[in-house]
Amino acid sequence: MSFTPSIGDVVMMAQIAWALAQAFTKGRKSAPAEFCEVEHQLYSLSAALEAIKRAQEKGVLDIEHIHLHSASSESKDRSYDQDAVKNILQNCLQTLTHLEKIVKKCNIISKPNSSSHGLGSWSQHVVRNWRKIEWTTEKGDLNALRSQIMIHINSLNLLLGVATSSQTAAIRKSVDTSFAMIKELYEWYEGNIKDSVISGNDGSAPSPTLPDYASAVAPAETFELSIRTSRGKDTICPRAHFNRDWDQNPLIDSVSSDAESMLVCACRNDGKPGPHQSSVQRYKLSNITFPARLAGEKRAWILFKTTDKATHQLVTLYITTIRPNYIRAVEEVILQDLAIRQADAILKQGSGNNLCYLSADTGEERLLASIGELRTAQQSIESVTFNYGGRTYSRKYVENIQILQYQTISLDLLAKGGQTEPLQPLDYAEVFITYGEQDEGTRGDVVSSTLHLKRNTHLKLDENHAFVKIDSIETMGTFGDGRVVCIGDICLTIQLTSRQAARELHERLEDMRMELFLRDLRYPRSDESVAVRLQFASIECEYMCVSDADVTVTVDNRGKHRLIIESRNNCILMSQILADDFSNSLSGRPNYSQPTYVVQHDEDGTRSIYRYEHGFKYLNLGGKQGISTSDLLVSLAWETMSMELRTAGIHLNRD
Repeated sequence: MSFTPSIGDVVMMAQIAWALAQAFTKGRKSAPAEFCEVEHQLYSLSAALEAIKRAQEKGVLDIEHIHLHSASSESKDRSYDQDAVKNILQNCLQTLTHLEKIVKKCNIISKPNSSSHGLGSWSQHVVRNWRKIEWTTEKGDLNALRSQIMIHINSLNLLLGVATSSQTAAIRKSVDTSFAMIKELYEWYEGNIKDSVISGNDGSAPSPTLPDYASAVAPAETFELSIRTSRGKDTICPRAHFNRDWDQNPLIDSVSSDAESMLVCACRNDGKPGPHQSSVQRYKLSNITFPARLAGEKRAWILFKTTDKATHQLVTLYITTIRPNYIRAVEEVILQDLAIRQADAILKQGSGNNLCYLSADTGEERLLASIGELRTAQQSIESVTFNYGGRTYSRKYVENIQILQYQTISLDLLAKGGQTEPLQPLDYAEVFITYGEQDEGTRGDVVSSTLHLKRNTHLKLDENHAFVKIDSIETMGTFGDGRVVCIGDICLTIQLTSRQAARELHERLEDMRMELFLRDLRYPRSDESVAVRLQFASIECEYMCVSDADVTVTVDNRGKHRLIIESRNNCILMSQILADDFSNSLSGRPNYSQPTYVVQHDEDGTRSIYRYEHGFKYLNLGGKQGISTSDLLVSLAWETMSMELRTAGIHLNRD
């Protein structure tokens, strides 16, 4: 029976992908660590299908009636467009249907017990034998499944990129090119994945059986846990791990006395619970616990207001030295999900705070993303002096100063009970200053000031005189009655009581400026939109070799393209504004010679930033050195977008 795709099929596939993603890892105790990446890809696939559905609803794409070729084309060419979309959706449906049947037929998810909050666990049979399961219709292993899902995501994103920018007959030629790109992608899939013999499924070498406790936490899935003290911080456990059952417990259960422990000790102890188990299990969520990234050279997170069950006090915990294979799960699944849950609970009470609030201007929900932690300077400010238009104004009695960066999330995304894309950090941070009681002469004055720190804000430290000067910064003043006054281009001097305090304030402000710079490299900028987003199993150049990476190409309002590459474990980030002759170089291969920033994180979380003035000689996206199929796809995508931009009136200047 012929398959004719419809919007109903797209909606159904999006729902299946979402349900399978939830079943794969979240809330499933003892799930193998390898399942986590499949879960991420299934969520991405669901998001891509949702985007196709929204494009259909907006009239940008009609998957049932596609006519993209000219009337003069041959009949077989005119029918290719419909066949391409049909094949993309049909292959995606086959993959999802097969995976769904495996879950149901093999009874993979066991029945939940009374204490599992309605969620079952992976059966021990699957935990021990998942490598032998035929996850694809071609009897492939888990890697083959991941490759198939990656192909589906890439094809859908390419299709959507063409559809959203191909709304006039004048760009039909560019659409032909993009469909040729999709054809190349599927031909590569047919020749390299579909009929290949996948190792690990012949049953010749059974997988080793590990003790239950050892298999629950892989050595590469740990971090160092510390607690804030008056002296700095003390280590609680060098190899802690988030309890998988705790991750998906509802918030009301997480703060109850009989909830699963938030943390476990994964230190080796002959198959027994780790030596720090009792120490890490002292801590659980409170109603106001909130996670945030610490700005600085080392990758680190802070958990504010965590409950110490032994002392009944609220304490601050630090998460550092996250192992590379565990970074994405900790940052983009566990802590991100926790931030959304806690923000939702706070805002449901009807009022926001410094952890989260609703923007009065845009209505967006803003969650704390990162913080410049101050230990000495916070209570050591003598005065703040403002200079604007030749006039000087000083404030004393400073109670507090905080350096905060926020990220946005839409309310309709929260209403769905989850998210499909990372939260988006703002391109500025807020330096929040509050003032204490005033004398009679200053009553009715501002009670707080908010400075908008940007990545190019100029800072100056005068250590001898213990002050920090900030040039040309936008400032908002809030009065006691709620009135807000905004003034731009203010010069500001913060006088502190000691050199140490001044040095700390300057360092934390510089740390936050660097966070904003990295945000600028990682995410589309305010004048950019995403042109294409793909995933590759491997990326290689003379400076790095990355297994599993997300590749994004953006385009700004001048027609300039930027290439962003990020490893799936968030340890490598690369950003390059592509040359105008990117795909027309004399060598016949794409030109990657423009200045390039590369950000690397070592195993202990230490960050290094490099600038390569002449870019790199080659970039191998998923193939052997030279012009691989993937290189060709990127080149064709660039050509397509160039033609579409020229049609829209944006002309790229070429020498």
